Amino acid sequence: MVMPSFDILYSALRKAKRVPATKGIANIAKRERNRGAKQLDALMKELAVPLRTYLEKFPKKRSLHPYERSLIELTLGDGNYEEVLGRVDALRKKVVSVGKEHASLCAKSLSKREAEERLSEGMKKIEEMFNREGKAVEDLLNIAKTLRSMPVVDLETPTLCLVGAPNVGKSSLVRVLSTGKPEICNYPFTTRGILMGHILSSYQNFQVTDTPGLLKRSDEDRNNLEKLTLAVLSHLPTAILYVHDLSGECGTSPSDQFVIYKEIKERFCDHLWLDVVSKSDLLKESPVTFITEDFDDNDLELAKYRKSGPDGAIRVSLKSEIGLNELKGRVHELLRLQMARIQAQDTKEENRQVLT
Repeated sequence: MVMPSFDILYSALRKAKRVPATKGIANIAKRERNRGAKQLDALMKELAVPLRTYLEKFPKKRSLHPYERSLIELTLGDGNYEEVLGRVDALRKKVVSVGKEHASLCAKSLSKREAEERLSEGMKKIEEMFNREGKAVEDLLNIAKTLRSMPVVDLETPTLCLVGAPNVGKSSLVRVLSTGKPEICNYPFTTRGILMGHILSSYQNFQVTDTPGLLKRSDEDRNNLEKLTLAVLSHLPTAILYVHDLSGECGTSPSDQFVIYKEIKERFCDHLWLDVVSKSDLLKESPVTFITEDFDDNDLELAKYRKSGPDGAIRVSLKSEIGLNELKGRVHELLRLQMARIQAQDTKEENRQVLT
């Protein structure tokens, strides 16, 4: 938890002003400079300690799992996390430096009046500096809120990742397959982050992720939402449920979906995989054709895809409940296979460590 900078400052000032002089000092000037130095030292500590605690509690990015690093970079902006932590640390160092400087000056006062003036001056200087540069704390507070809003992902648990173009029905299927309850809307990038659900099968818990849709474009042109999807596939132990919509309802043509599908299938060919054609109740005898489509009539693989999707794809319809029982059975089987694969990899790694 990060406190707003105003609250930190108000609490520090209130506590510092209550600090009394050391008992037993009879000389008025000595007593006043002792009180002033102690109050400035207390203010410095009351401000610096919370900042130091935040710096210790927020994890260093290099110590995070690759998926967590990607999530932070894509959600907060590349380098923003470290930049804000750096500004908080710079503020802490300034508080310590200015606090010590003015406490020392106050301790050297020659009279009661001089000690009071230096105390007032030091308090004002620290307060102005903290107000001026306290935005670093507000930025850290916003980062903390963002991090807390991210889904809790078990980095070792088998995960079913739903992938496809925007609006193909991934969110609807997550609601059917798991405990996840993503918002169902009909516009591009409905899924504005990684949404999590869970499946219980054979007394084992599995994760389900609903990811932002992918568009037909190069990695250099992808936005951060699309890159989040690729980060999940790259860094988590995922089995892929790839969703196709050939009905013309999603806004991405079947030809473009085919290109996206081929690219992702080739890139993540080592993942366990299941294809689903959604909204099957809307499919017509003749494939849907978009005015903007540019495809080769002689491409038999594309022609077949536009009509019925990839070989072995399960046809489902939430409206008519077509194929849902088969899909659930295949998903549970896929996740059990993913669990077995992870356990085999863990055993292999343990054996390798024993041998070395």
